Amino acid sequence: MSRFLPWTLVALCFVVGVASRSISDSLVVFVPALQNAFDASRSAITVVYSFALLVGGTGAPLAGWIVDRFGLRALTVIGMSAAALATASASQATEVWHLYLCLGVVMGFAGASLSGVLSASLLGRWFPGHRLGVALAVAWSASGVGAIVVLPLAQHLIVTGGWRHAYIVFAIISAVFIPVLLFLPWRRIERGAPGLARLRATANPGPTVREAVRDWPFWALTFSFGLTSIGIFSLVPQTMVYLLERGLDGAYAARALAVAGFLTPLGMIGFSWLADRGGRRLAAVMAYACSILGVGALALVRGPGDDFWLWTFVLLFGGSQGSRGPMISTLATLRYRGIHFGRIYGLISIGMGLGGFFGAWVGGLLHDWTDGYAAVFILSAAALMLAAASLGSEAGARERLSR
Repeated sequence: MSRFLPWTLVALCFVVGVASRSISDSLVVFVPALQNAFDASRSAITVVYSFALLVGGTGAPLAGWIVDRFGLRALTVIGMSAAALATASASQATEVWHLYLCLGVVMGFAGASLSGVLSASLLGRWFPGHRLGVALAVAWSASGVGAIVVLPLAQHLIVTGGWRHAYIVFAIISAVFIPVLLFLPWRRIERGAPGLARLRATANPGPTVREAVRDWPFWALTFSFGLTSIGIFSLVPQTMVYLLERGLDGAYAARALAVAGFLTPLGMIGFSWLADRGGRRLAAVMAYACSILGVGALALVRGPGDDFWLWTFVLLFGGSQGSRGPMISTLATLRYRGIHFGRIYGLISIGMGLGGFFGAWVGGLLHDWTDGYAAVFILSAAALMLAAASLGSEAGARERLSR
């Protein structure tokens, strides 16, 4: 059983990620329906996603405290309960600020509980450093793989039953997992692999939080999270509406975004595999280059006949969209592992939350101010370029330390 347990736990992180983060990410499909239902501007709706990203990052230290104080069972049950509560209450919303609270704050905390903090805290107990990158990449890929099912499902539910019905269905899906999580053998899971458990008991305590924040690598990883989130989330919440405004059929556009979600985990695992084998800087630069070229391809989609540019965007942007998260998490683990790792990683993750909030909010504002998407594309590409420089510096430093 111990031979297969580590990858079973990767599957657990993956499944809870699909049932929480993928549902949160489905907001991109809900944007047109929510705009019509609440007679709201684009930025007023996309800021809901901004709050989810903000709380998803800034809530990471709280999630780390929960897992340190009460254990993995408490973290997973609280996180999944928050996901079910968020979607159930969203189905009853009558004002836009209700969406901010439900889908922004509560769903954001569910994401903080069931994504990076959970996978790093859990899988770090079962995988050695040279295998951790790929394991984390598989866990992080949940949102991308989930999009294959969740985005078309959301579109279908909205068309057939309305957006309120869709959120009720998603609430039921999340709630089903709660009793399962309650009765998993968490004591055995928390002990970790025997060899790694002995290593943790005798290892150096590692750098303190104060020591970490005084050095550039901490800020390089934090800025990488923040700038990458700006580059991605200034664009992603508006992609579906952008394609609809260019005359593409809604079901066709949703399928294209679903394929991008399918490619995301392949890119995560592929880039992490390359990074684990000594190409950390190369993997980072390649991932950012693909994303930037993908932004350019999307800008060239002008109508239903531009299939080449649409699928170029799907291939390049979808294949690289989530690849930086596992890279940053692995680099943070390699540099800061020790008894203070949870708090340090939680602080680094704040960059992801702040960047996602700023990106989604400002992306919506830029569209409203300019009545177009050119400024959104420029912001996305510029942020990704700066993020490439930041992550590349730390990835290069890690390669020099490994020589």
